[in-house]
Parts: sequence; C-alpha cells; structure tokens
Amino acid sequence: MADKFKILMVHNFYQIGGGEHTVFKNEVALLRNHGHEVFEYTRSNDELKHSKIKLLLSPFSTLWSFKTYREVRKIIKHENINIVHCHNTFPLISPSVYYASRSLKVPVIQTIHNFRLLCPSGIFYHDGHICELCKEKRKLSCAIHNKCYRNSKLQTMIVVNMLRMHRFLGTYRKINYIFLTEFNKSKFEDIIDISGSNVFIKPNFVEDHFDSNSESRELFFVFAGRLDEYKGIKTLLDTWCLLDVKYDLHIYGDGEFRSYVEEMSQKNDCIKFFGFCSQEELHSDLKKATAMLFPSRLFEGFPMTISESFSFGCPVISSNLGNQAELIHSSHGGVTCDFESSEELLKSINEVIDNRGSYSENARAYYEKYLTAENNYRLLSEIYKNAKHIR
Repeated sequence: MADKFKILMVHNFYQIGGGEHTVFKNEVALLRNHGHEVFEYTRSNDELKHSKIKLLLSPFSTLWSFKTYREVRKIIKHENINIVHCHNTFPLISPSVYYASRSLKVPVIQTIHNFRLLCPSGIFYHDGHICELCKEKRKLSCAIHNKCYRNSKLQTMIVVNMLRMHRFLGTYRKINYIFLTEFNKSKFEDIIDISGSNVFIKPNFVEDHFDSNSESRELFFVFAGRLDEYKGIKTLLDTWCLLDVKYDLHIYGDGEFRSYVEEMSQKNDCIKFFGFCSQEELHSDLKKATAMLFPSRLFEGFPMTISESFSFGCPVISSNLGNQAELIHSSHGGVTCDFESSEELLKSINEVIDNRGSYSENARAYYEKYLTAENNYRLLSEIYKNAKHIR
C-alpha cells in the first residue's frame, strides 16, 4: 500500500487475558512491520482494583468517559492520526472514543470480537445453554432478570443502560465495523445495516511456525484453552472416559476446572495434564497430534486455537456451533460432533484417523489462503482505505 496511515489502536484490557488481547498486539506489530506509525491508547481493568474512586464511578464511565474523550482527541490532534481502530472499549474506554474521533472527522473502526452490543454477557450463553433472548426479543430486560453480567443485577443494569443509551443516540450506526466472519455479521442485522459500505469482513491471523520437515503425526489428541464450563472441558473429559478405545489426550490450560482436570488425569492414564505452558510446548504437540479438540459450548468470536492448529496442518474436531463449525465446514480441515455423545466423538476420532492426511492438507491450505499475516495486512489495508467518516 502506498499510503502509510498514522493509526491509533485502542483497547481496554481485561484482568484476565484472552484472544482479543492477542489480536490487538498482533495487529499493532503487523502494522508497524509494514511501516505504519502506530500509536496505542489502552486502559486496563486493573485500574478498578487500585482506585476506589474509579470503581465507584465505573457505572458512569461505562456510559461515557470524559477522560477517554479528552485524551483521544489530544492524541489525534497532536499526532495527526488518520484512522482510529478500536478493539475493546468496555468498560473503561466507553463509546466516547467514537465521538472523540468523529468530532475531528477521523474515521473510526470497531473490530467486533464478541456479542457485547447485543448481549450484556457478550457470549450468548446462560444457564448452561446458548441463549439469544436479548436478540430475539430485541430488548435487554431479560438480561437484567437473569443477571447475565457477572451474575449481578446491578452490574447487568449498567451494561444494559449503556447499550440502550447508545442505541437511542444512534452511536452504533455511525462507525465502521470489522466482523471476523459472516456468521458474526449476520447477528448484528437488527442494530446496524450489515450490508452497508462501512461494514467489512476480516478474520484474525496467527504467525506461521510451520516446518515442512516436522515429524509425522502420532496417535494422540490435544485440548488447549481455559478450563471452564464454556470451553467444554468437563464434557470432554466425562465423554473421553466413556470411549471404548483409549487414546491419549493432552490438556493445556488453566481455570476453574483445574482441580477436576487434575483429578481425572490421576484416575485415567490416557489423560495427560500439562497446565499453563509456553506456546513453544503447545506448538510442539500440535505439530505431532492427530487432531486438536475444540468442545466449546459457545458461539466463539473467532477461535485462535483453531487458526493455530490449521497453521501446523493439525486437523480439528469441533463442536457443531457458530464460527468454529463454520471454520471446520468451509476448510474441510476436520469434523464437527456432539461432545456429549461418546459414540459420536469416537466416530469423529476414527474419521480423522482414517483420513488424517487429507484433513491435514486441507487445514494447512485454508491457513495459507486466509489466515496468514500477509493476507491479513492486505485486507486491513483495503479496509483502512475504504473506511469513512460518518456524520
């Protein structure tokens, strides 16, 4: 790209890291590597732990942050920013960042990593199941009743008020959007014009660590992720122990179900628990594993672990939900199944074992076509060229 934009990347870090943080850092590095001047405006939820005043004022700053508005305007003017690109603005940065950008006629882009604008919890999940009541009824009162955000009526009400206020003001119709998939985009049709020229599709990317001379695949499987209800680790382990045939399962991660995983690994020799390990250790396993298992019970925003698996040519056995299913079906880089059924899981395992060569080739080919850093930069460059200031 001939134009080298000056870009302000905006992100609110949660107290616990995740895929959104990784994507933010990856894109900052990607743009800098291609010669752009990139400035960062970040806040962290750790601020709330260290300041009682900020904690008390958080219900108001979630709706509107004068600090954000003032500081972002200052950066834009001082650094002659061309594009403001937001990743996460909740809860401290707030939608005031959009208004700060628009007040100076600078295009603002929001990457949609979750469903927060539609669902206060951001994950379309309640009481052990997928839940889209807030979207289906086109109102948010059911979220307050169900205490969807942090199991608190008060905190849920704060999020609901933010969403209601900015929907009323038309805030969400006056910015540019990057959706990670068509599936994600389709969910937002009730609050924005998803066919508008301000709406773009761009997946996330992962760096390429593929080694064409790597060792041949071995007969074991990998789970990598948070050890919690949403990621389906308990379901996976319960079903794994019911399989008629015993295969090794390597588990990487940490979370609320850690003690359960440790207990199951002590009872079952096939379950190997490695805890939270370095990327190098996980990558070493993905290079050799028969498949990566992805039993998530959520509509994932964009599963980075699937992208990583594909980069190593490692097939994926995934739950048949949302974006994870879309990735598997469109790539033919694995299969989907119901992880609550030992029969269906075993059938999927055998399918991958019998056809591991073709699934591995398909996974790698999909990565090379859609999920590389260079492809991502090409798409991001086009989006920056076409992003517009919306009055």
